[in-house]
Amino acid sequence: MPSTSPSDDLAALLRWQATGGAVQVVAWGPPVVLALLSCDGGQEMQRLTSIADDLRDHLGGPPAG
Repeated sequence: MPSTSPSDDLAALLRWQATGGAVQVVAWGPPVVLALLSCDGGQEMQRLTSIADDLRDHLGGPPAG
């Protein structure tokens, strides 16, 4: 039976966004690499690297083209 709770990586991203932080996709990979940016100036605070399918689904996947 599939899990209905988010992966640890998606949960971390959702917490970051809930506090007002911005996110920039650095690479779609796999793995997906995200820059977690401050809400007040866009300074990169941390990077999140993940192979979690639910994280990729949440982000919508790479742009077409």
